[in-house]
Amino acid sequence: MNTRGALFAGLSAILYGSSYVATAIALRSFTPLTVAAWRGLLSALILGAILMLPAMRSYLPRSLALGDLGRLMLMGLLGGAAFTLAMNAAVASTGATVTAFVAGLYAVLAAALAIPLLGERLERSTLAALLAALLGTLLLAGLTLTAETIVGIGLALVAAASFGLYLVLSRGWARNHGLSGAVVGLSSLAMTGVAGLAAVALAAEPMVPDAPRADALVAIAWLALGPGVVAAVLVVAGMQLLPARLASVFLLLNPPTAAVLAFVLLGERLTALQLIGGACVLAAMAAATWQWSFLAHRVRRSAHD
Repeated sequence: MNTRGALFAGLSAILYGSSYVATAIALRSFTPLTVAAWRGLLSALILGAILMLPAMRSYLPRSLALGDLGRLMLMGLLGGAAFTLAMNAAVASTGATVTAFVAGLYAVLAAALAIPLLGERLERSTLAALLAALLGTLLLAGLTLTAETIVGIGLALVAAASFGLYLVLSRGWARNHGLSGAVVGLSSLAMTGVAGLAAVALAAEPMVPDAPRADALVAIAWLALGPGVVAAVLVVAGMQLLPARLASVFLLLNPPTAAVLAFVLLGERLTALQLIGGACVLAAMAAATWQWSFLAHRVRRSAHD
């Protein structure tokens, strides 16, 4: 195993896991819409500046056809704007820990969406992952469902579904149309910022609240730099150095990272049933990421044949 690749993939997964807790802290002063807008705009500006450096310009396409621009925008809407907006609202309703586990089911939903969209067969591992994900989600929701919990779980599932569809589309489009991971990442961040800014304008919310808390401002900065720019660069580097099947295993670090940080920084605690539900979700993610990376390998192999 490539040590640097494992380090990059592991760090990117931990950074992404921290975003749920940072979002919860940012929501102490900002709204879900303004958090998404600031995160997307700042991250896109920083990553765009990095990609303009001479050493990074090889990641930029020399030209973009109109169809490729449309594909980038659609992937950015799904993997960036829709995911982030739904995730932020879910954190506000359900908390960082439960949202991290439920939204982390995007690998399971990607494997399921690959059946109708890529013509893949329904494998036993995919079916088992879906059943484990359903059980885990129900247990995470708790035995006494409130309206707020139902809304939060629903929003987290929307985030998972949008990112799962993004994964399915990006597998084929990025490789077949020469779109690098950095460019796709930049599109996701930019579309998050634009969509967030448009939503803020429609809701007539101020971008900067009166007397924002210092910890909320630090959280906004962290969302832009850590889970935004640094993770976007590290995940691309990690995928280049590791086989997809091995790199996908590091996705399992997302929910535990969020759970530990939420316990330390937010005081969130899972009940015994929710811990069992979290274990079911991790098992579902493990089965689905293994199956999904196998499908991606088969897609790449068929593209070369």
